[in-house]
Amino acid sequence: MIVTADHGQTNRGHHGGHDEEMQDFALYYFGPARGPEAGTLLDQLQLAPTVLSRLGVAIPETMRAKVFLE
Repeated sequence: MIVTADHGQTNRGHHGGHDEEMQDFALYYFGPARGPEAGTLLDQLQLAPTVLSRLGVAIPETMRAKVFLE
């Protein structure tokens, strides 16, 4: 099971920008995979290919960010 969001937002409701608080995302994973060490900073571009990987779906060549659940 994967519970996540694509990005965060500021207290004023701005989202999807380049500020750190807008690029943070929550991720909870329950399943048979090994993830990064606690406290590892992940790039939000890694989220989509990681989800596709866990679902067994081919990752498009345009998604070059590294999968973080193995």
